[in-house]
Amino acid sequence: MKFLNDLDKGLKSRKRKFLEEKKLFDKLKSETEFEKGDLFALIIAALITIMPIVLVILFLYYVISMYFFG
Repeated sequence: MKFLNDLDKGLKSRKRKFLEEKKLFDKLKSETEFEKGDLFALIIAALITIMPIVLVILFLYYVISMYFFG
């Protein structure tokens, strides 16, 4: 029974922590003002970050499949 009470306390604190973080995130999001080209810049930054990783994974998949099926 004590274990269940401790588990319940842990879950409540996680939920409370999540709600506090959500409030803070919403506050920061509402205070942030984007300029005209910010969305385009964010998209390009995401592509620059993600595309090399995707290309490396595809290259490794190609090399491994060529090694086995050849």
